This record gives sequence, C-alpha cells and structure tokens, in this order.
Amino acid sequence: MNLKTPGRFPIKLAAKKIFDFCVFGAGLAGVAVSQKLLDAGATVCLFDIAEVASGASGTPLGMVNPATGRGGTKAWRAKKCLESVTADIEFIQTQTNDSFYKNTGILRPAQDENMAERMKSNALEKDWPQGWCKWLDAKEVAEINPDLHCVKGGMWLPKGLTVNVAKYLQTKVQYLTEKGLTLFENASYLIDQDDNYTVNISGERIVSKNLIFTAGSETDKTQFWDFLPLHPIKGQLAIFETPKAGDFDYSISALGYIASISKTRFIAGSTYEHHYDDLEPDEEGLNYLKKRLGKVYPALFKDAKLVDQWAGVRASTPNRKPFVGQHPEFENIYVFAGLGSKGLLYSDYLGGLLAEYIMEGASLPPMVSVERV
Repeated sequence: MNLKTPGRFPIKLAAKKIFDFCVFGAGLAGVAVSQKLLDAGATVCLFDIAEVASGASGTPLGMVNPATGRGGTKAWRAKKCLESVTADIEFIQTQTNDSFYKNTGILRPAQDENMAERMKSNALEKDWPQGWCKWLDAKEVAEINPDLHCVKGGMWLPKGLTVNVAKYLQTKVQYLTEKGLTLFENASYLIDQDDNYTVNISGERIVSKNLIFTAGSETDKTQFWDFLPLHPIKGQLAIFETPKAGDFDYSISALGYIASISKTRFIAGSTYEHHYDDLEPDEEGLNYLKKRLGKVYPALFKDAKLVDQWAGVRASTPNRKPFVGQHPEFENIYVFAGLGSKGLLYSDYLGGLLAEYIMEGASLPPMVSVERV
C-alpha cells in the first residue's frame, strides 16, 4: 500500500531513522499527542506538508470556552478538558517571553429571548464547578458594558482563556524539539508497509512502528481514513482597528466571538461556511462578520477599520466530538481528528487519552472513539 501527499517545498532529510511514532499534521491534535507520547518515553517524528499551525489551528485567536453552542451548554468533560489545556498553556508560556494568552474570562450576552432562556437554565441548573459560571441579568451585563446588545442577561465564564493559537503551538513545538521531538515541515511523503511503516520523503527513509493521522479536515483524504464522516467548515476572522478596542478586557461570545488584542485593535470571528469555493478570506466573509457581530457590539464596529483577515477550514463530525482511536483494519494506525470549534478546549486532554490508549491499553470514551463510525 502507499499514500502520497504532495508538499509545497520538499526538503532533504538526514540519514535513515527509526521512530516509535510518526504523526501527520502539526496542528492542535498532532502537537498534543506528540507531547504526550514523548512524555511517555516514546520517540516521535512529527510531519506537516506545510508548517506548524499552518491550517485551521493557525488561527491568531482561539478561546478556551467551557460553554458550547447558542445556549451555553456545559461542554463535554468540561472540567477535565479545561484544567488540562490551561495547565499546558500556562507551562508553555513559561518557555517564552512573548505572551500568547490571557485569562480574560468570557462574557456571553444573550441575543434573543430564546437564547436567554436556554443560557439562564444552563447557567443555573447545570453542574458547574464552583466559580466557573454565573448568570447575569441585563442590568448586570450593562454595568460591565452598556454598549453591548443584550436581551434579559447573559453568562459570565471567568475561567475562559483567550489564546493566540499559532504562537502557542509554535512555542510548544520549539520546546518539544528541545526535548527530543523530530520535526519535518514543508514535506511531501509516501508511505509503504513492510514489517513496519516506511515513510519516504525526498528519497530518504523514515521507519516507524506506528502512524497517527492528525491532519484535521484533510484526514479523510487519505486512503486509510476516507470512511470517516468529517465535514469541512470554513471559518473567517478579521482584525480591526479602533480606539474603542481598549474599552473591554474580556472576550465576548455571541453569534461568533470578539476579543480585544490591544488598546486599539480587536479580532472578530468566525463564519460557518459549509460550502465555499476557495480557502482565502473574502469580502463576503468580512461583511458577514461586520453585520452579525456588529449587532452584538454596535459601538465597537461603528468606526472600526479593517487591518487584516484570516481563514481556515476545520473538521466537524456528526455528534460534534472528535474521532480518536485505532483503525478498524490496519494495525498500528491511529487517528485524532474532527476537533471542530472546540479544538483548543479538547486537544490536550484527548491527546493524553490517545497516548494512554496506545501505550497502556486504556479505554477511550465511546463518545469520541472511532469505533462509533
């Protein structure tokens, strides 16, 4: 069998090397599971056909948000996931002087009565850990920010983080390479199977006992995982400039998200495009963001000037939970894909579960196991 994936800038590898694992895709999933396997004592080679965080994981802004959907439902295993990724982000931050995250908290103002009713119910009745979620009435939201459009109230999530995901991953990979990770970027590859798997890159050979596919929305393009029901969704965000960006220091989640990144700049995202012609940011996406999020915070967008745009494609699944586990037919081939919009929240925790599954034979939760296909 073989699988060829074209890279943009093939590189010359060093002499033949043997690894316990080759991981294909240097985004949130690939970097997370690589870290956990290294921590368990395995040798790991991480490949990407482009660069670290060059896909959907390369977004300049992501949120660790434990409340999901329009109604603010507590996310799957929210406590374990949030604590896991928060600890990792805090540790990786110690490896650089370049700040890439803030503990901003997340404000979720309801935009209509139905949303308010669902949010309030979820905020008050769900089994949230103490201090993680608070319902604010409309007056309390207005005391925080009178310029926000708010219907009856909103949720306040003080544990929420705002993260420059690209910088986080780039710093993390740099740290991991110092700990023994072998990284190859801008690489095309061909996979052959004998007793082990041989990855041929630019005429050189990398031999690995195990393969892990973590290429996001591209994972089901491979012959191994073409049966996975991964649905690509294009998201866009834009960076704007306005003095009013300094008026708030928390992130806002309502029909998308808004976050201040300096006293004069903020980011607004994202679109949810199920059908698209290309991967580039465009005028249609920009207008969508301005119209949709401009309703949430009209004063912020009034005189805001566009600075830059970004677009990426993430993979969603039927139950909106990732696929994690072993291939049903091929030995020693694994997958970790379909993180969707909760990639930052889920990645570190699930990377650890997959590593334990492979290295120790631990079970995987049915909700995320590839066996559910």
